[in-house]
Amino acid sequence: MNIRPKLSSTMIDKEPWEWIPQNFNDFLEELYTIKDHGKDKGHLLIYRGHSNTNWLLDSTFVRFCKEHIFGIQQSAKLKKDFRLSIEHQQIVGNLLLFKFGIATMPSQELFEYERLYGIDPWFEWLRRLQQYSKDDISPLKGTFIIDWTVKPEVAIYFSNHNRTGDGAVWICDATVTGKTLQTITVAEILDKMKEGILNNKSLGIPLMFHPKQQIASERASNQGAVYFAQMDLRVDLSEIWGIYEKEKNVNENVFIKLVLPATVLNEECTRWFESKGITRRFLFPDETN
Repeated sequence: MNIRPKLSSTMIDKEPWEWIPQNFNDFLEELYTIKDHGKDKGHLLIYRGHSNTNWLLDSTFVRFCKEHIFGIQQSAKLKKDFRLSIEHQQIVGNLLLFKFGIATMPSQELFEYERLYGIDPWFEWLRRLQQYSKDDISPLKGTFIIDWTVKPEVAIYFSNHNRTGDGAVWICDATVTGKTLQTITVAEILDKMKEGILNNKSLGIPLMFHPKQQIASERASNQGAVYFAQMDLRVDLSEIWGIYEKEKNVNENVFIKLVLPATVLNEECTRWFESKGITRRFLFPDETN
């Protein structure tokens, strides 16, 4: 994306990619202007909503490690010297490889579906744990994939859900990353991660997944879900994308963070969601409680 805020009242925070509209109408206008800009360029834009603007673009596995291995808040960063170190990569990387391959793995039924229908069993297993966290009974919680959506309205919903202050919608231009719609399997990705960890190599920028063959999921379909694999577990997606922009001299922004101000009332957002048919029942059609 090569775009500036449409409205003069929209503030740019300390980072050029963090925009702060003044109200909900301005927020919507900026978001849909970005969406239209991407459409006009033929770029694939995807969205992710956070109900707390301070949250980083980390996977659930990384957030678990921060809190339970390193003893810091999930939204915090480790000191830079350690965060970018080989030692950090080995710790979190080996814990991940222990969980996915030793402690847990897809069921034999999923491997049979791979043989019969060509689905990716590891993707299905990760997606299940991502969307149904209660099924994750491993002592090491979470996955290394991060769910996004092709539907901006869904991201706005999650930016407002249980919000008590500023929320945010992250908008990623997946086309600019050059890593759209990977065809390699998750097993191959795990092999690449293992090789990189063993050889102390950089694991690269995140990879986006949306396999053509998937087990039908009304929840995932309604949410317009696509997934990024957080390859380098040491840094969140915004940091690694920022490094990518500088190293590759990319003249477009990979992402924009659009803040939903605390002054916007939750009720105002809820009325708008209902007018769009974006309700909890629609997003979680199989929810029993």
